[in-house]
Amino acid sequence: MRPRLLLVSALLCAATVVVAHAGAAPPEGAAANLKRNGRSPHVNYMTECQGCHMPDGRGIGGSVPSMKGELYRFLDVKGGRAFLIQVPGSANSKLSDADLAALINWLVPKMGGPAEGGFKAYTPEEVAAYRAKRMVDVVGTRAALIASFPAVAPKTN
Repeated sequence: MRPRLLLVSALLCAATVVVAHAGAAPPEGAAANLKRNGRSPHVNYMTECQGCHMPDGRGIGGSVPSMKGELYRFLDVKGGRAFLIQVPGSANSKLSDADLAALINWLVPKMGGPAEGGFKAYTPEEVAAYRAKRMVDVVGTRAALIASFPAVAPKTN
């Protein structure tokens, strides 16, 4: 019985490693994953994001930050564009670079930012480049970016 249990455990560990690496970012300079999953950005948000950020983007007090009315502000500070892609939920998402770019481009206006076309849209190539560079201190990086926000939020469309 023990050899069978060991075999099952080994297979489960191997499967976990394969699954973990399947969503890994491409090495620096690698081509962007342009394959789309056929779902709308809204459906991708529902399946990949709203479990933690809630349907309306309000997050979970004390553990998951709200995106509502704040997300677009990251686009106007140095390092903010990269941050939105490098946070673990984005960087480690199973979404392709093309689907993640489409999701963020949909999400910015949806969460109270400038209307679609009112900001520089992410490209799949840009997403791939940001994903290739892992963020080490998410909480500290977020706090530093927020501290650099202008005192008065920019007006949205």
